[in-house]
Amino acid sequence: MTDNIAGNVPENDIPEAIVKPRKGISIVWVIPIVAALIGAWVAYKAVSEVGPTIFISFKDAEGLVAGKTKVKYKDVDVGLLTAVDIEDDLKHILVTVQMDKNAKRYLTEKTRFWVVKARISAGTVSGLSTLLGGAYIAIDPVNGGNFVKDYVGLETVPIVTTDQPGQHFMLRAKRRGSLEAGAPIYFRQIKVGEVVSYRLSDDAETVDFKVFINEPHDIKVMENTRFWNASGLEVNLSAAGFEVDMESAVSLMTGGLAFGTPPDSPPGDVAEENRVFTLHESRADAFAQKITIRNQVLLYFDGTVRGLEPGAPVEFRGIEMGRVVSVDLEFDEDAQAFHLPVLIELEPERFSQDYNDLTEAEHKRINEELVARGLRAQLKTGNVLTGMLYVDLEFFPDAEEEKIRYVDGTEVLPTVPTSIQEITRNVTAILDKVQEIPFDKIGADMARTIANLDKTLIQADETLKTIDKMFAEDSAISEELQTSLRELADAARSLRILSDYLERHPEALLRGKEK
Repeated sequence: MTDNIAGNVPENDIPEAIVKPRKGISIVWVIPIVAALIGAWVAYKAVSEVGPTIFISFKDAEGLVAGKTKVKYKDVDVGLLTAVDIEDDLKHILVTVQMDKNAKRYLTEKTRFWVVKARISAGTVSGLSTLLGGAYIAIDPVNGGNFVKDYVGLETVPIVTTDQPGQHFMLRAKRRGSLEAGAPIYFRQIKVGEVVSYRLSDDAETVDFKVFINEPHDIKVMENTRFWNASGLEVNLSAAGFEVDMESAVSLMTGGLAFGTPPDSPPGDVAEENRVFTLHESRADAFAQKITIRNQVLLYFDGTVRGLEPGAPVEFRGIEMGRVVSVDLEFDEDAQAFHLPVLIELEPERFSQDYNDLTEAEHKRINEELVARGLRAQLKTGNVLTGMLYVDLEFFPDAEEEKIRYVDGTEVLPTVPTSIQEITRNVTAILDKVQEIPFDKIGADMARTIANLDKTLIQADETLKTIDKMFAEDSAISEELQTSLRELADAARSLRILSDYLERHPEALLRGKEK
């Protein structure tokens, strides 16, 4: 017997349920659908606003913290450092940076990154704000170019960024000197630019500097502009006095450059960007006359050449006409003697234009005439304190007659000894002549002469004694002399009386003396 849960109602009497399908979506599904839509929108927004991910390699990770260190451009956040890893070579640190969504357009092959922190260099202090806020990664964005996601960070702060107006130029020098990246560049003692970088040239013969001149001063760089090293002090001792010049105290400590246009040169065109200029050692060297022709001449000196070095000037009456190229020592096997050949370079462009217009044959003829007139080369002291020598060209009319000769096609100019050598030679000649004097024979002759003189003096003494006896008071000659003197006095007195009478009575000469 089956229990009837509906009571004692028979099964056949139970009504059958009617199921009607409900139209539309149940309200139960609204909430998950809305949540899904919101999630999809948030995901889309998050994905659409996320910028590209880039990787930067640095030498070290000093001051860099994942999730904290930011990438900034002009103090505006444009990215965030998300991870810091060590590269496989264990020499560099690879950081992962999540950039803003609009950053892709300026992440090109020319874009640069570097770490900003407190620095002191080239006389300037930068990055002091990082002492409180911590280090950050700076970006120098460059529009236009292919997208790049792998970068090598700069180890130092770049001197010039791409948004700085101005122009770059290249300077070529023989040596670096004291110049560093960031060294100032001056125009009329006003800072107008900086040294960006330097490197050794491909042939290792020069040092190439990349410099930047700020706008609007970059238009002052002309085709004929000269650059020179303005580091340290420029000291000039001349007839006008003692002069000291420097561009600034910063250039004295860290080095610096300066540029200008020769005052006697016509204004040229403005130089194009990246033009290569020569970097001169000093202002005087930059504005010196440009020499393109140099004639080599040999000089042979007999005495010492200590103090004469390559680069020493060659002068003619105080005007520099060239320089010393080399000072050598050679052995003459035939003469079994040593010679001191000095090679110099003469610069004919320093002469008048008329002289430069002469032909080679005319130059040779004139040089021979000058040597015939006594043109010679002589060493002279240029600095008493250092003992440095220079070559002086001058006329010596009393010099021995010589002619120009040639050694392996090089002209040999006659020389004369230095003043000290000439004095030494003259003193030596005098001493040689003094040594030739026969002092022994002269002494013997003088002794004989003195003996004869002694005999003569004895005879003279005897003669004087005889004369003294002859004129003694009691001698006859003395008495006769006294009588003669008395008579002569009487005659003179009578003559005086006669003269007085005739003066009073001149007629007595005709009439005679009155009675």
